Amino acid sequence: MGPSLSFRTWLLAAAAIGAPALFLLWKPRPETGVHRAGTAPAAGPAEAPRREATVQTDPASADPTEGTDAALRQLLSEPDPSRRLQGFFRWFAPLVSADPASALRQLRTVPPGPERTQGAFLLVQHLGVADPDGALAAAREFSSPADGGQLLGVLFSRWAQQDPAAALARWESLPADPARAAALRALVEAWARQDPPAALAWARGRDPGVERIAALEACLRELATRDPAAAIAEAASLPAGSSQERVLQQAFTHLLRRQPAEAARLLPALPPGDAQTLIVSDVARALAEQDIPGALAWSNGLAIDFTRWLALSSVLSVWAQRDAAAAARHVLELPPGPTLDYVAGQFVVHLAARPPEAIAWAESLGPSARDAAFVTLASAWAQTAPAEAVTWAQALPAEPVRTNALAAAHAVWRALDPAGAQGWLDAAGLPPATRSRILAPR
Repeated sequence: MGPSLSFRTWLLAAAAIGAPALFLLWKPRPETGVHRAGTAPAAGPAEAPRREATVQTDPASADPTEGTDAALRQLLSEPDPSRRLQGFFRWFAPLVSADPASALRQLRTVPPGPERTQGAFLLVQHLGVADPDGALAAAREFSSPADGGQLLGVLFSRWAQQDPAAALARWESLPADPARAAALRALVEAWARQDPPAALAWARGRDPGVERIAALEACLRELATRDPAAAIAEAASLPAGSSQERVLQQAFTHLLRRQPAEAARLLPALPPGDAQTLIVSDVARALAEQDIPGALAWSNGLAIDFTRWLALSSVLSVWAQRDAAAAARHVLELPPGPTLDYVAGQFVVHLAARPPEAIAWAESLGPSARDAAFVTLASAWAQTAPAEAVTWAQALPAEPVRTNALAAAHAVWRALDPAGAQGWLDAAGLPPATRSRILAPR
């Protein structure tokens, strides 16, 4: 991640707090000499006599090296968050260029929040090349568990592009904490973009543990963008868990864009578990976009029940967008059993815009599949007409589907209109046991 990407990373953070273009709007003051913290600026021509001091109506327009305490207090007293953040940037950015040491002292007095976060990114970015030790100290000082190590990540990514060996040496000095792992991932990702074999060899050579996993993940996520099939094969070197899942998801995402059939071929070879479950729906949809019959055949060939159900539901979702009637007939033709129960409960949402037709379709199913479809239909119907949905559910002839459907519809109603849902419940005169089941957490 070079300097421009570092700025983009910072801009994403700034966008989340309401200042998406501040870096683009700021330019250094041409009359302000940039010098290192603790050194005096070069002597220049004598300044013109200053005018008598006046009250600053805009502290952001003041000379950043004068009256900093008062200017900062005035800026932070602005009640509007967006104006406060923009004013802080206009004042702090020139101060960082003119006197980084003073900027650091001032930033320490800023309370936690968008201004402190923005200022830390700007200060670390400025010091990253001219004063690496100062940049690292500032990044460590202003990092917090809540930021996920982003500040250190920006810094180490930049250093890794310039000199991976020097970046690694600085990284070794970090204490063992979550920010160290985040810095390592950013460092290795940047290194892997420049020299993939060297970065991967270094990662493989680490002792077993969290840092080896983080380094391998960073290498393989970068590899996934260039050679997703190779990244999928290499992911076996990671222990089962979140790191392996992230690599596989990224690799399959890229592979699906290029070779959906290859992604479908590789997916069943993954070990059963969360990674396979998370990816199967995407693969099934990608296949269905190209070939519905082929996607159905692939889904039916999956060995794990729940994975097969997810895949089949995803194919039917694509099919329903093209021809809902044909997809609905296919579901009716499935043999009774757990597969039909699950698929019917998922597919009915594609018919819920016309509740009478959805009800008629569900009644053509076997009892267990019908009940699963009724519960889902009640919830989907309640999104647009909650009173109608609960009235229909309450009139269902048998338990437990009546209470289950009623609970599903009423939960949606409570989310959309708490007062209306409570009023209906108070007037319904339901038995206490039924009322408790309706209000039970779902």
